[in-house]
Parts: sequence; C-alpha cells; structure tokens
Amino acid sequence: MVRLACVLALALVACKRGSADAPPCGAVGSKFLMLTKDALTKSTLSADMRRGVLESLPAMRDSIVAVCSESKWSSPVRTCLVDANDHLAFEACEQQLTDAQRKTLDRSSRGEDDATSESK
Repeated sequence: MVRLACVLALALVACKRGSADAPPCGAVGSKFLMLTKDALTKSTLSADMRRGVLESLPAMRDSIVAVCSESKWSSPVRTCLVDANDHLAFEACEQQLTDAQRKTLDRSSRGEDDATSESK
C-alpha cells in the first residue's frame, strides 16, 4: 500500500513537469524511501532491525530532500536519482554530485550539520 502511494506520488510529479524540467528534491526523497523499503522487504534483517530502519526512514528522506535543496543538486542528478531502479543505480547517480555536495550528504547522513563538522 505504501509502495503504491510512493509510485503514484512519483507519477504525479512526473506528469506535472515538462519534458525539460527535472524532478524536485521531494521526488528524490520519495524515490529513496521507495527503494529502501523495497530493499528491506528482500533483506535478511531481523524484524526488530527492519522495524528500526523503517522508523528512521522518514528522517533520512527529509535529510536527503534538505541537502538536495540546500546544495542545489543539478537537474541531471535529480533526474538520474528519480529514474533509478534500485539502490545500486541510486548510489551510482550520487557519484554525479560534486565533491562538496557528496560531503554535505555524508555529513547529513551521519547527523552532523555544517557548523558541527567545520568545528572538528
């Protein structure tokens, strides 16, 4: 049910954009969420571990959306991420980010903000 909602949300975003427009950062976050949930259903994690990951996914999605917006990910990168069919493809698209953008994403995934990481 949740996966269907994510697919429908992505389809709606795709329909609203023109052929030259890239998907917004929110669509990147939705795709991340969908791919991660799909990978979790195929994983061998224990039920408790799976539940823990599922509970953290909304914060992870929000972090990706924020970093995408704040560091102004390019249209080709956002398009690549939304078009990715699995986590390997998603990660390959992330390699198109600039070094600074990848560092910001990495800091965000560790729960650090720019001010915290710069003072270290």
